[in-house]
Amino acid sequence: MGSLGVVVVSRRASEGIGHAQFLFEEDAVQVVFLKPIPASMAGGSQFGPYEEGREAKVPLWVADVLAENGVAKLKDEDAKIIRSGDLYKLSWKEERNEVLSQLPPHFYPKVRALLRSLDEGIKQSPTHTLLSEQRQSQMKAQDMINCRLQKILRLSMERNPTKSLIDLLSQEERALYTALRSEIEGWRQRILVDEPKTRER
Repeated sequence: MGSLGVVVVSRRASEGIGHAQFLFEEDAVQVVFLKPIPASMAGGSQFGPYEEGREAKVPLWVADVLAENGVAKLKDEDAKIIRSGDLYKLSWKEERNEVLSQLPPHFYPKVRALLRSLDEGIKQSPTHTLLSEQRQSQMKAQDMINCRLQKILRLSMERNPTKSLIDLLSQEERALYTALRSEIEGWRQRILVDEPKTRER
């Protein structure tokens, strides 16, 4: 894969990560209002008014703004973040499967949210428990990524991968898979073909 190919793969993979993060933040989550709020505009859409104790679905990024201002709280924290224990279980399962495992929705954004939360917690109170959880979570996340990358690379080299296997890719992984497959197929087609010789003048 030439330097241009690497750049293309890198750009496509990065775009996949960014788009998946956008969809995660736009995903509707249930919140409980802690204070009454008048009708408001958010992202070009009107929502409200809401009374104290009322539940409603709003985009995650709106829920974050409401929580930061003490107006509402997430009804289910699992909608925003993955728990360390669940990450450990998923990593353990992935390492023991020959093929890709099914990931929970928005897996990678939720892992980033977990690591960010642990970092913030350590800044406020660097306890031994939090430091240990941070190290374990970082390690398990890397183990998970490395394991899945190996499987994605193998899948990229298959001539006729099944749809059921491709469906196990997250959006971020699918962007990487598509870019890798394109580069690999292009390389296969060129490697046994004589390149036209450049004549000296």
